[in-house]
Amino acid sequence: MANTVIQLKFSTVTDKPASLNIAEPAYSYSSNIFYIGSPASTGSIAIGGKFYLDQQQIIFDTANAAFASANNSTKANAAFDHANAAFNAANTADSKAVSAGSYANSAFVHANAAFNHANSGFNQANTAQNSAAAAFIRANNSINANTGGTISGDLTITGNLVVTGEEIIQNVSTIAVEDSLFELATNNAGDGLDIGFFGQYVSGGTKYTAVYRDHDDGKFRILVDGTEKPTAGNTVNAQSFSLATVVTNVEANTVVINGQNIETYTTNAFNQANTAQATGTAAGNYANAAFLVANSASVSATAAFNHANAAFNTANTDVTNISIIGADYGTASAVPAFRVEANGRISSANSTAIAIDASAITSGTLGVTRGGTGAGTFTNNGVLLGQGTSAFTTASSSTEGHVLTINNSGVPTFAHLQGGTF
Repeated sequence: MANTVIQLKFSTVTDKPASLNIAEPAYSYSSNIFYIGSPASTGSIAIGGKFYLDQQQIIFDTANAAFASANNSTKANAAFDHANAAFNAANTADSKAVSAGSYANSAFVHANAAFNHANSGFNQANTAQNSAAAAFIRANNSINANTGGTISGDLTITGNLVVTGEEIIQNVSTIAVEDSLFELATNNAGDGLDIGFFGQYVSGGTKYTAVYRDHDDGKFRILVDGTEKPTAGNTVNAQSFSLATVVTNVEANTVVINGQNIETYTTNAFNQANTAQATGTAAGNYANAAFLVANSASVSATAAFNHANAAFNTANTDVTNISIIGADYGTASAVPAFRVEANGRISSANSTAIAIDASAITSGTLGVTRGGTGAGTFTNNGVLLGQGTSAFTTASSSTEGHVLTINNSGVPTFAHLQGGTF
């Protein structure tokens, strides 16, 4: 038989799952109750478990004890003895038959009354059992002043609510507050705490974002991509965050970017521009002077041109009857090809299509960004796993009954199928 292990969702510390998918089963070892998801997937419904079996056993034991107690009632036994004695007396003397009959009838009445008392006792015991069971269920579901509990319905408080614990957790979708201002850090007498708020999101793992005033330098910061939750000592470790990008209009008396005061920087730039204008005027004067010098060099340039033209004519005689179309050679799918003569001139040019046979590739590994796997070998019977632009990896297992699942980090791995915890 295969070793496949399929586990239901379970918990050893939580009495009841907050919510389950429709028809999703789960068992709590803390409350010993079996649950199933509600039709709308918004809650969980108790449908059985050891807790209810134990309750049924208690009810049975109590009812059985009540029945045994009623069956062994001393009043019923005494009435039976009286009736038996009356019957014997009636058989002993015929003369007392009428009187004995009266005694027997009276004994019967007493016996019937005793039976009714016993039956009433049984009913009262049964009622007491039901009341005890109801009281147990109510007590089990009530809030304990010392250990706490859960309120499943709405709760309205007309007075003040004071919480002196360390943490308030609100698993709700909407919070409506009448106050327009929040007061934070009421006990921050020595300015030793960071003041603000932070949130959690998932982007390549669990990350945090924060908006707060740093108590070390008194500056406000907006950070993202934090890897450390800001809980220790109510401070934010800015080294584990990155600066956030803020899109807004800015109106400020002073703006500093990378330690540079923009107002000072702009003033300096303006002054430098004025200086550059004066320098430009002087440069214009130098340019005019240079123009005169260049003009005087025109005669020498004309002579040099004549020499160059003569050299061109000489070189041109070497390419007589050679015709090459002027164009860009080589494309994404072709390489340029040229013929170079012994004297160094190019006598022809064209483009040759790129066609490399796969058998010609004898070394290296084709990377993922070029459609390859980035790896030369893989584990036998392994399943290929993509790693972005890095080389493929494999997941494998030799254990019978293993299936491919996703672990808590979102990584595919082989393991026995199980429902998780809540």
